[in-house]
Amino acid sequence: MPVGKMKKYKVMLKHPVLRSHLPKTRWFTKSRTKRMLKTYSSVFIKPNHGSGGSGIIRVKRLKKRYEVRSASRRKVVPSSRLFRAIKSYRQPGHQYLVQKGLRLAKYHGSIFDIRIYLQKPRGKWVISGLVARVAAPRKYVTNYLKGGHAVSLNRALYSLFKHNRSKANAYIRKISKLSVTIAKTINKRHPVRELGVDIAIDKKGRIWIIEANSRPGHMLFTQLSDSTMINTIRRNKRIIRK
Repeated sequence: MPVGKMKKYKVMLKHPVLRSHLPKTRWFTKSRTKRMLKTYSSVFIKPNHGSGGSGIIRVKRLKKRYEVRSASRRKVVPSSRLFRAIKSYRQPGHQYLVQKGLRLAKYHGSIFDIRIYLQKPRGKWVISGLVARVAAPRKYVTNYLKGGHAVSLNRALYSLFKHNRSKANAYIRKISKLSVTIAKTINKRHPVRELGVDIAIDKKGRIWIIEANSRPGHMLFTQLSDSTMINTIRRNKRIIRK
């Protein structure tokens, strides 16, 4: 079984650099969720072993009610019915986490995050691909299985930073360095040779680590017009399998 989100979160939380980039994440309970919704305007409830954006629930605090959304459904409920609504969206038999909601930066009106594909074909971690994942209009999940699409990271960041090339490049360097640190840190505790790191930039420009996936999908990179990254990923996969 792949390493769960909470195990990886706890490993990263112990690292002095990574800690400051992690949104607060706890095991899902009613009391924790209530406390977090008093502090934050929204939270995400995620299956510990979910992938592909599957099973993610967003709860948003409104004036006197809560909006509960899954990929295909939406309910607005009073406080007394909040956890009944959440339960109706949860997949039975799964452990869930609750995570601080982030106000993500946007590309052409839709939120986006960043997938960094890291591999260890030999003795050293390398970045084989970086791509921006843009959510479908009015959606809160960027995964391509949920309607998201790939955009060149340079293009997304140039747009975000009003074509300030030096600022965009500085962010790419920061994100790349952070991702390699994540891979090395997790690899000390768990024997992985591939990792998909999901990074977000919020509306204030702060960099956040959303999660690290130990069985990352790579089909997103086939959407890019330049095939360099997908070819690198596939070549390194062949080396890893040997």
